[in-house]
Amino acid sequence: MPPVPAPAPAVVVVLTGGASRRMGSHKPVLDVGGRPLVARVLDAAGDRPALVVGPGQGVPAGVRVVMEPVPGGGPVAGLAAAVEALTADPGAPIPYAVTVLAADLPFVTSEHLERLLAALDEPDGADLAVTVDADGRTNWLCATWRLPVLRRRLEELGDAYGRSMRELAHGIRTQSVDDPGEVALDVDTPSDLARARARADGSPTAR
Repeated sequence: MPPVPAPAPAVVVVLTGGASRRMGSHKPVLDVGGRPLVARVLDAAGDRPALVVGPGQGVPAGVRVVMEPVPGGGPVAGLAAAVEALTADPGAPIPYAVTVLAADLPFVTSEHLERLLAALDEPDGADLAVTVDADGRTNWLCATWRLPVLRRRLEELGDAYGRSMRELAHGIRTQSVDDPGEVALDVDTPSDLARARARADGSPTAR
């Protein structure tokens, strides 16, 4: 029997397939601070391998891009496509963890991703670390999963099309990670975009 490959480093998965209904245009390519949103999010990956699921506009060269089998199925379907892509080669090492990020988080940082990964190593044995803002809102699209747990949960859920991240996370041992620097603020509307651009430019009226 061939040896089982050692786990690979954690992978950052960026989802670009949202409908952007409230924005009115494809969010990942919108400019914040002189760069597309998706490129800013990918900056947070640092030296970690990254995978984009969805349209590849604005994605820097050299980053792997895959599409969902049926586009428009939502973030769980996108995450299922990522897991399939990451585990398709039986001879390749499988990442021990996956950090999932929406493509509209212009201020997310590599340091915050490290905090999410570190939360999985805490004594409580969490299988999912998720960002929670100062108002107690959970950002399921700024989170890190243990890949074996995520893979098993997707199998339990069945058809991922149209399912919610809250459904996916149901019953999973979860650790909250706070966000004192508000690095996980997302950009959903034109007014959000204006505030993000002001913040990126250092405007005192950004908040």
